[in-house]
Amino acid sequence: MKYTKLLIPLILFLFVTLFPTDTHAASYGVSLTPPLLRVNIKPGKSITQVFTITNLNNEDKLLVARMVPFTQSDDKGNPSIDMKSSPSWLNYFSLANTYIKLGSPFTVKAKSSEQLILTLSVPANAILRDLYGTLLITTYSNVASVAYQGSQVSATIGANLLVTLHSDINPPTILKSGILPNTGAFFKVGNIYLADNITPLSFSASVKNEGNFTSETKGIFKVTGRNDTPAYLEGILPVYVISNTQRILLNTEGRNFSFSPNLSQIGFFKAVIQINSENSHTENSIDIFFFPFKIMAGLIFASIFLTVILRTNKTQKIVDKPIKTLDH
Repeated sequence: MKYTKLLIPLILFLFVTLFPTDTHAASYGVSLTPPLLRVNIKPGKSITQVFTITNLNNEDKLLVARMVPFTQSDDKGNPSIDMKSSPSWLNYFSLANTYIKLGSPFTVKAKSSEQLILTLSVPANAILRDLYGTLLITTYSNVASVAYQGSQVSATIGANLLVTLHSDINPPTILKSGILPNTGAFFKVGNIYLADNITPLSFSASVKNEGNFTSETKGIFKVTGRNDTPAYLEGILPVYVISNTQRILLNTEGRNFSFSPNLSQIGFFKAVIQINSENSHTENSIDIFFFPFKIMAGLIFASIFLTVILRTNKTQKIVDKPIKTLDH
């Protein structure tokens, strides 16, 4: 009886190991364009936008399209969609396609595309505000077959919609920016950053939208000297900042802002982040005092080193000098 209890689990283990169920891999190459739509619309108006979904696979794909709301995003602009939320304004959206409806599955043939005609109809009495949603396309499966045992894998792709309901094209909002040195040779004394003038500095910057409407980060990063004379200019990568969120600001190459001073740049400078969008303005700066700290430290060290060498040599000469004796 003791060996029988051990034998049964061993047989089951060997059976599963030696005769596994086949695993069927599936590809989910699907693209959706445009990936982002920015809309300003007056209440009582309607617009349509065509989205193209492409099946890049060699087999047909069964998909389903839905509108999902979001109210927040991370500091890189990625939305936090809420699958459980169903605000009433979702009814403003519909598909004008004959055979494709929101929430119903449809087929996209292999290596082909399908157009989704999204219609936005805003009631005349709609509240003036921003609406944020994602047109979500998900692979659809309703198979209950023994051949498909185990976990089912699904893929999702989406296009974000930033919709402003207002009679003005660019309703005002409130932006607040910030900037700080990130890397380099510097230290802070009070409100002033003391930095070495032969070491490159990089800066991290951000902007927060405290208003109710979306804004865009059009502006510049600059370093100015005396009389606000620009010593360096760099463009800001234009991105949208939705209401009540904060985003990291980057240069036009998608990197942190940077400045490489030189020996001739000594004294007080300002690092400025400046945004001038259609519906808001913000500016923030920090004071920097550039000084050749590394060069001065090197000179001081070299002076001390030479002084020690000279004193050592002088002492050595005194020790090596022969002592004369007097004969009586």
